[in-house]
Parts: sequence; structure tokens; C-alpha cells
Amino acid sequence: MIILLCSFSLGSSVAQTNDRDYIRLGNRSFRAEQYDEAETSYLKALSKKPSYEVFYNLGNTYLLQGKDSIGLANLMKADSIGSSNQLKRAKTYHNLGNVWYAQGSSLLKSNQDATPAFQKAAEYYKSSLRCNPDDDETRYNLAKALFQLKKSQQQNNGGGGQNNEKNEDKQQQEKKEEKKPQQEQPQDQQKQEQKQENQMSKQAVEQLLNSAQQDEKRVQRKLNKQKGSRKSLEKDW
Repeated sequence: MIILLCSFSLGSSVAQTNDRDYIRLGNRSFRAEQYDEAETSYLKALSKKPSYEVFYNLGNTYLLQGKDSIGLANLMKADSIGSSNQLKRAKTYHNLGNVWYAQGSSLLKSNQDATPAFQKAAEYYKSSLRCNPDDDETRYNLAKALFQLKKSQQQNNGGGGQNNEKNEDKQQQEKKEEKKPQQEQPQDQQKQEQKQENQMSKQAVEQLLNSAQQDEKRVQRKLNKQKGSRKSLEKDW
């Protein structure tokens, strides 16, 4: 999600180039997936005038280059500056949630405690929904983050995540030993177990999603009472 600017003419000389010119050039490179060039243009814009838009666009550019840490830092700077536009803030929180969700997934794969990362992801998704309760993508991401958070908490309950995994491995090995005489069925049985696990995972996500939808409907009703109807995103810079 990149914040784009309304078109305008560029200055004829380098001396006349301002922060908006560089943002426009950066956006052009970003759309062409030339992220190195986009980064250069955004950094030039930043040197002219730090702003919410520059930090936000620069953060997204770093993320797409796989530079999560510096991308996160720039999105945090954008958030610290803030914006009066609720939809812009919602996008910032959504992207921050995505960063923490990715970090949590990486930690989970390496058998490390991913609970704090998924907690932050869920918090940012909730903040995004408070700004824009109509965003189904964010609501779905929140459901996934809550599901992974619960999974991580179970694995690391009492700090015994690795021990629990070892115990699970032993139990699985014991089950395999018990099933050794029936050598014609393991593949079919394994496929059936995988289908059941996938169904359980989907059901869990759907339950969390339904719960999140009910919570955010209540938030939406409160926002509508307080602020009335929401305006569409305007490219006002």
C-alpha cells in the first residue's frame, strides 16, 4: 500500500525540486518495482522535509526489499508524526501488524517464543480496525494473528515450549511404533489426519474471525455515533 500524490509539473531545474517532486519520482519507481530508485527518491524527499507520507512510503519500500527492521522503524516514525486522516492511519497500523506477524511466523518456525510478536500484530490490527472498521483484510489478518498467538502461547506455556515439542515428538513416535504391524495404511491415514488438522485450523480461524467481526461491529457503531459517516481517502498532498 503506497500513498500516491496528485500529478503536478516538475521544476525545470534541480534547485527547484522539492520534497513533493521527489515523492512523485519515488512513487513512479515504486510502481515500476524499482525499489532501489524509489528509496533514493524518498530519502531525498526526507532531506527536504520530513513528513508522514515520506516515512510511510519509505517504510513500505524497505519492507519490499526485505529490510524489515528499518522498514518497521520508518513506519513507526510515520505513526509518531500521525495523520488526521483515519484511513491513512489505518493503513499504517495494518502494515505494522503485517511486519510483526511476519516476525512472529519466522520465530514460530525456528521454535522460538513468538508470543510477543503476535501480540503486537494483533494490537496493530485492532488499532487499524478502530480507524477503519470496514477493512475485511485487516479483520481477517487479526483473526490469523489471534489464532497464531494462541498457538504460540500453548507451545510456550510456562516456558516449556521446547519440552512440549519433545513430548509431542515422543508421543508421535510411540503412535508410529504401535501402528507398525499395519503397514498398508500409513499413507492414507496420514493424509486423513492432515485433512482433519487443516479443517480444525480453518474452523479455528473462522471462529476467531466471527468473534473479531462482532467486536468490531460494536466499535463501528460507536464510531458512527461519534463521527458520523466516514469520508473517502483524499490525495490532498
